[in-house]
Amino acid sequence: MISQASEALLGSIHGEDNDQIIEVIVKEDEDRFEIRLLSYGEGLGWYVQKTLPIDSIQANELVKILSKTHDTKEKKLIRHDDISTFGKVIRFPLV
Repeated sequence: MISQASEALLGSIHGEDNDQIIEVIVKEDEDRFEIRLLSYGEGLGWYVQKTLPIDSIQANELVKILSKTHDTKEKKLIRHDDISTFGKVIRFPLV
């Protein structure tokens, strides 16, 4: 018999176009979280498109990183020149 871990929805965030939702789920029995991207399909309704499982350590680090977005001193812009690459790379223009 397969036991299903109990889970609780911590919150959900609607996208700009209202056809995507991000849900943050806690898997209580397993001490881990999931970030789920839900999309809306005509005639189908809401469905999970992607799931990102993270453990409690990763969740704490994610909170720290996201909390830095309010501090402009902590922000770093990523430029293509700063990214080390190997082999032949064709750069596409940024939009």
